[in-house]
Amino acid sequence: MSERFDGGAVIEVGVLARRALRSGRRGRIAAVFERSLYAVLDDCWICIGVKDLGSGPLHLLCTGIEPRLLVPGQEVAIVDTMLLVDGMRFAGFETASVWAPPPSPEWTLDSLRAGLAMVDRVWLRLPVEQGLAASGGVQPPARPSRVLAAAAPALAALRRLIEAGLRGERCVPRDYPEIVELIGLGPGLTPSGDDLIGGALVALAGLGRLATRDALWKTCRAHLGRTNEISAAHLHSAVLGFAAAALHEAIDATIGGRVDRIKSAVAALSRIGQSSGLDAFAGALMVLRAIECRLLNDSALHHAGLAGNGPPTRSIAGA
Repeated sequence: MSERFDGGAVIEVGVLARRALRSGRRGRIAAVFERSLYAVLDDCWICIGVKDLGSGPLHLLCTGIEPRLLVPGQEVAIVDTMLLVDGMRFAGFETASVWAPPPSPEWTLDSLRAGLAMVDRVWLRLPVEQGLAASGGVQPPARPSRVLAAAAPALAALRRLIEAGLRGERCVPRDYPEIVELIGLGPGLTPSGDDLIGGALVALAGLGRLATRDALWKTCRAHLGRTNEISAAHLHSAVLGFAAAALHEAIDATIGGRVDRIKSAVAALSRIGQSSGLDAFAGALMVLRAIECRLLNDSALHHAGLAGNGPPTRSIAGA
């Protein structure tokens, strides 16, 4: 293996994966796929993959590696700037760049509405039968899938929590017990329910709605045993505001009204997992639609002379 992988190089390290790459850390390979593998170093999860896997907070994007040749259980260690597998060099990361999502763009109610309108046009042409992606549409499907039907009470509870949080109400987990049913719901390495919750957490964090994000996280955190360790690691990333670069791109294009970028952003999401990318965006869209509704209501109150202290803030800081 040393000769086969000696040319391996990490070209990009995700912002959270970087924390795992401290010399002396040891762990194991947990899961292996065609283009990537997951490893845990102490308590830090990383995803090591080929360079076209796409940027993400847990990702190490590499050249010259073949993940499929490894097996779960092999030992992983960090020595200086080298990643070792069973004591042999797998890839070096001395020249790797660090990926982090860019700051959220400036936006207004008008740009958000334009972005959501374009998302709705794109969504109508998507194959969203799998997972929970169909919940991202402006209208629920006439014939929901079995998974979507099973998730309906939990999705309604999640929507209530988000809307209550945006109104400034105090949200406590006991008021939204149905949300827990989303955790571990659906097939795949990262179940659809987890992906949707993750998308909502990322959107809330990115748009500064930290109290609402915290309320959602408190509702879910004690129940992560319902899902697998890898999916739980992605949820831990999401609560910090980090997810796949494609999700950040789709959220930013939507809130910024960049209608020319939305189609390609959604297409990139559709290539992530069985339905993971679209499931995550559906969760983010739940947040964005709730913000749109709140700002529209605030605007109506203001124009009716009932707002009291002037027009609503329509930037990220006040959304």
